[in-house]
Amino acid sequence: MKKRIFIIIILLLIVGAGYYWRDSLFTKNDGEQSKNHQINIKTAIDTELINNQNDRVAEIKKASSGSTIHTPYVKLDPFGNAPLSALVIFDSKQPAQVSFVVKGKESRVDIKKTIEDYSTHHELPILGLYANADNTVEVTATTKDGKKTTKTLKIKTGKLPDYTPTISIKKIDKSKMETLDNGLTFAVPSTKYAVGFDENGDIRWYSSRYNSHVFKVLKNGHLLFLSKDKNSGSAYNRLLEMDFTGKIYNAYEISDNTAASQTGDDGEKTVVHHDAIELPSGNLLLTVNDGASKYIEDTMIEIDRQTGEIVKSINMKDILPESFYKDFDGPKREDGKVDWFHQNAIVYDSSDNSIIISSRNQDTVMKLDYKTNKIKWILSDPKGWPKEYQKYLVKGVGDNFKYTAGQHAPIILPESATDHNDDTVDLLLFDNNVVVTRGNADLSKQYSAGSQYRINEKTKTAELVWTYGKERGKSLFSNIIGSDRFMQNTGNRLIDFGWLNSGKDSRIVEVDDSKDANVVFEAAISDFGEGEWVYRAERLSLYPKAWQFSVSDD
Repeated sequence: MKKRIFIIIILLLIVGAGYYWRDSLFTKNDGEQSKNHQINIKTAIDTELINNQNDRVAEIKKASSGSTIHTPYVKLDPFGNAPLSALVIFDSKQPAQVSFVVKGKESRVDIKKTIEDYSTHHELPILGLYANADNTVEVTATTKDGKKTTKTLKIKTGKLPDYTPTISIKKIDKSKMETLDNGLTFAVPSTKYAVGFDENGDIRWYSSRYNSHVFKVLKNGHLLFLSKDKNSGSAYNRLLEMDFTGKIYNAYEISDNTAASQTGDDGEKTVVHHDAIELPSGNLLLTVNDGASKYIEDTMIEIDRQTGEIVKSINMKDILPESFYKDFDGPKREDGKVDWFHQNAIVYDSSDNSIIISSRNQDTVMKLDYKTNKIKWILSDPKGWPKEYQKYLVKGVGDNFKYTAGQHAPIILPESATDHNDDTVDLLLFDNNVVVTRGNADLSKQYSAGSQYRINEKTKTAELVWTYGKERGKSLFSNIIGSDRFMQNTGNRLIDFGWLNSGKDSRIVEVDDSKDANVVFEAAISDFGEGEWVYRAERLSLYPKAWQFSVSDD
């Protein structure tokens, strides 16, 4: 009898250990949670993805051994994620500095890079190849005594895949548009292919991994890139730290029990539904669904960059009035979920350890203390705000002032674009001008605009200091999505009118920062797949200054 009991106990322990092991694959949210509303999300490091890449790296190192500049190792799309990239590896007898040029259709669009350090081992990340072309790449090694050796390579690429968009340049002033060293304009999609194109409209970069919403450069020059485990996967639930060669440095898997489509139908679903940012600690802050209620797109989680563990959560149901979500009478979803908040952006303000967030369905931009989650101010039409929240409301001043409606993508402008007042913060955002809950119904849907708001945080007043879009009227009205980005060198603004012609077209417009807002660049994006419209537009260098490339991390 005792032996039988002993066996049963052992079996129970084994079963219990199995459950523990299964749950430990994902880290539960045992960090700092919102006080009242819980979340049901699990996260993990995707070790399989990293291990598969390590196998690929081992093959590259073996195959490239003994290569010279005369017989270099050349590998197209070395990591399997960026088909218009290549890797060139060779050794030199003497330490040499290496430069290379991907020849463009004209010299202005050449992609050039110099590896400054002198070395005898050379790993060159070749970016900016043309699709379906025999690309010319010139590689030059220069020794310390000035001796140069040049090798001209031909790198053949394949055709662009289906669903990559057609890009037509409608206007360009090359003397006034923002130019970056090796810069491209990136069309960040709601689904499928993120692409980067040059000033001629030629696609010079894309990822074969599907992308949704999150595509931004981190402090170390890597990309934060939202994808799937594979393109046929059921949901966008892999947040990758990747570079432009497609090399993956970190991969975070987020349980897809919280996944939802944008309308509640059976369309493509996402877990990180709109945005993710890097915090000063290096951790990542994501917009998610809480997974524990019928309310969606109202929660943020902070995940540890090294472990993938959730260390903090913020649920907006703990912060805003209960009536806002319980009595929400906005757009209905097919799945019965309630998208009362629809958070579509986060931006961190280092001046006071706070975050500024955007809520489309409350027509609200607001600032929260990141340590306490307490409200600092609210930029919103005052209609419908309970008395206890009115002390946070920012009052609009000036004859041209209007509150945002259904807005997207606020960013904090640098000091050079402000009034140099410590009490104010300048925001650049995309005002869809679609009243969902509160705002000027007469103006709603007449136009969309890129706009700069100056908020005095001390007096809680705001003014509209710059805007572009009203003059284009309904022709550039974007019911959903969009962005407005500040160009550091010129002060120009790059505006994405992302949802035109019932979602069949997008338009990226660059204007100068004058009151007249003169158009200096305009690109029409069309012929993309369903839902592949341009969620945001960015102007980025293929070789970020902070990026240090190596085939392996050892």
